[in-house]
Amino acid sequence: MSGAVVAAALLIPVAASGPAWAHGEESDESAVLVEQAVALIANSAYEDQVAERIDDSLMAPHKEGVDLTKVRKAQDLIEEPGYSAAISRQVKVLLLDSLGGKLPSAPKAGRPATGDETGTRVVLGEFRPARGVSDGGDAVLLGLGAVAIGGGLWLSHRLRPPHTLRELEHRDRRHREAS
Repeated sequence: MSGAVVAAALLIPVAASGPAWAHGEESDESAVLVEQAVALIANSAYEDQVAERIDDSLMAPHKEGVDLTKVRKAQDLIEEPGYSAAISRQVKVLLLDSLGGKLPSAPKAGRPATGDETGTRVVLGEFRPARGVSDGGDAVLLGLGAVAIGGGLWLSHRLRPPHTLRELEHRDRRHREAS
C-alpha cells in the first residue's frame, strides 16, 4: 500500500466529519436557560451574560417548570446599579427557587445521567483553593516534606561509599598497569 493511500484512509474520517456540536443552538426552554444563568453566576460570569440568559429565559416559548415571577424579580435585581456578590447570591437563590429546587439537567431517580445531563442536582460555587500555607495541616505537611528532604540528604551523605568512582577507576587502571 502506498503512503498516499494510507494518508487518504486516515484523513477520510476527519474530512467527512461535520461541524462541532459543542456550541449548538440555544435552548428554547425557560428552565434550561434559567439553569444556565445559575451556572454562570456560580462561575462568576459578568452580570451582562447572566442578564442576557435571564432575558432569553423570559422570552423562550416553552415556559414549563419555571416560576416566571421569581425570574422577573431576579431580572430586576440584576438590572439595578451596584451589582455585587451579595446581589449575585440573591439572584442565584431566586433563580433556583423559580425552578422549584429541581434542575432540568438532573437525572431522573434510579437511572444514571446520559447525554447532556449533568448528573447532579446541586450547583456548586466556583472552587478557589487557598494559596500557600493556609492552616495548621498545610504547615505540618510542609514541615514533614522538609524533614524528608533533609533526612534524605543526610542519609545520602552518611551512607555514601568510601571511594568515588574516579578513585576506583584510577585504582583499577594502576592495578592493570602494574600487572
